[in-house]
Amino acid sequence: MSASDDLARNRATIAGYDACAASYAAETDHAPTPDHVEALERLVASVGPGGRVLEVASGPGWDADRLEGMGLRVRRTDLSEGFIAFQRERGRAVEPLDLITGDLGGPWDGVVALYVIQHVGRDLVEGVIGRIAAALRPGGTLLMSFQEGEGEETTVGSSGAYQVVRWREADMIDGLSRHGLVVEWRSLFHGREADWITVIAHRS
Repeated sequence: MSASDDLARNRATIAGYDACAASYAAETDHAPTPDHVEALERLVASVGPGGRVLEVASGPGWDADRLEGMGLRVRRTDLSEGFIAFQRERGRAVEPLDLITGDLGGPWDGVVALYVIQHVGRDLVEGVIGRIAAALRPGGTLLMSFQEGEGEETTVGSSGAYQVVRWREADMIDGLSRHGLVVEWRSLFHGREADWITVIAHRS
């Protein structure tokens, strides 16, 4: 599959989220798992009070709410107009940002990329990781999750088609290390449809 095909599938995924933003927000507006809370707490401890964090693919904004409640300054971003509208209706400031081609700004104390990498085509992920690393300050922290496994597929739901790309943990860790991102913590969560690995990595 070519990078252009991956990009087209990514855009189709975004359109799917546009159509289901409100229902997705309702489904995810609940108490997070202990592992998820621990990941957010570890990010806060690493970045420090008042740290500046870029969140890509903020979605409904629930994690940004939690991180701001713990003392971080979060730049909320998403490419889905549905999620952007949802957050703005809640009175939150959120900006459109394309993780694949947009300006990530920085240098940031931290970057949050939860539940988004699985929607980025395999041929595009290396570039995305490089862009994230470049946006972090030296010593900055990345909090990221990905679906563990092999292969990829397009899942079709009532709101559209979604690209899902899974990664072997060793391959993803190697990809991070190539861009100077050293993993210092990881957790495994057994979801209903897939296993998720969450990592905290620091830019060396």
